[in-house]
Amino acid sequence: MKRFLILALAVALVTVLVPAAWCARYRRAQAEGTGEPRTETPATTPTAAAKEDAADETITVLMASSGEIRTLPMRDYLICTLACEMPAAYEPEALKAQALASVTLARYKKRQGGSRELSGAAISTDPKQYQGYLSVEEMRARWGENFDSYYKKLCDAADAVLPLQITYDGEPILAAFHAVSSGVTESSETVWHKALPYLVNCESEGDRLSPGYASQKTVTPEELCAVLSLSPAEDLPPEDWAGEARYSAAGTLTGITLCGKTFTGQDLREAFDLRSAAIRLTYDGQNFIFDVTGYGHGVGLSQYGADYYARQGMDFRQIIAHYYPGTEITPAFSP
Repeated sequence: MKRFLILALAVALVTVLVPAAWCARYRRAQAEGTGEPRTETPATTPTAAAKEDAADETITVLMASSGEIRTLPMRDYLICTLACEMPAAYEPEALKAQALASVTLARYKKRQGGSRELSGAAISTDPKQYQGYLSVEEMRARWGENFDSYYKKLCDAADAVLPLQITYDGEPILAAFHAVSSGVTESSETVWHKALPYLVNCESEGDRLSPGYASQKTVTPEELCAVLSLSPAEDLPPEDWAGEARYSAAGTLTGITLCGKTFTGQDLREAFDLRSAAIRLTYDGQNFIFDVTGYGHGVGLSQYGADYYARQGMDFRQIIAHYYPGTEITPAFSP
């Protein structure tokens, strides 16, 4: 009788708990807009030989601060660029996604061969053109008592993805990334006039929750004229200086006429040191106001968006698939 009661209790628990767990997954999936519980992406497990090849890989780097060209182990370079490019406090899966984008971009540049611009190096530590770089000593100074835990997170992320890369048609991709999008990532065609099938508009709704999502700058009419070399007619009031503005699907300002001269959002971003080219320009009766959304060029992986998706339960493979549609994660080295 006792054995019967135990068996009956076990059956009852399974009957209640399994459907409840599935329903919880379903509700989470509905909230995320998928309509079905998310299935895991099959993992590509690197072989021991591939891990050894990754451990031996090097890259030539132009150190922007000194002009020195150094040959670094790819792992060391990846950890140092990851430390500079993404906050170490972000979720581990977001750090893996960023690490995979960073190492893929490094290999993309490496395959192109050393450039004359970089004195033969494959890549530079100039963050405005390539990827930033933070030495271990700089990490210690920046993170203080958090150094050990943060450094371990970066090492774990780098080691998880070092034998892998993001590919399209079998080749490493131009794995662009940025801090925060406008809520929709921008296409490479809009920003660089070069259409790439994996750098297209993607929803990144979590970016709208970022503390750095919106920014604003105010300038006087005199400052606007001085910076942009405008010559408005004497009888033309400031409220009539701006013509109709044109925008991309992601909100990038693609063109606006000011006193007969045409500017892009990128022109205004550089001229006034704005956070992005997703700009709305208005006049309040006294000053011109630049309302800006996002931070960076907006193309490819959004770093804040990656962290947001990681907090919703996505792994790095799902994050990469979202921001680089049509790509694959493949071994970086042949078996």
